[in-house]
Amino acid sequence: MVDFKGRATTLLLIEDGEADQRLVARALQRAEIKTDLYIVDNGEDGLAFLRGEGEHKGSPRPDLVLLDLNLPRIDGKQVLREIRADEKLKEIPVVMLTTSAEERDIIESYRLGVNAY
Repeated sequence: MVDFKGRATTLLLIEDGEADQRLVARALQRAEIKTDLYIVDNGEDGLAFLRGEGEHKGSPRPDLVLLDLNLPRIDGKQVLREIRADEKLKEIPVVMLTTSAEERDIIESYRLGVNAY
């Protein structure tokens, strides 16, 4: 098993597609990566989870955020903007998971501070 500082890695997946949610969970399981995976299906809940607000009060700070680009309520780019603007969250690595290969999406995501696309 792969672990992070002797504990499971805490991952937050912000993804609205159930098939993609299952794919990520299955890939982590098959890779035998020791994780605590949390899943929310829209940008608004993603930010609430990260900030420990509302129903996500007391949520753990993720070691990594896997972020979909096209989300309901608040899209992935706006979520990324808010993560990078928040002193308490800006150091969390963010990986953009998307099917978009549009150059403008890639460039803007990196401009906004994504760690990988």
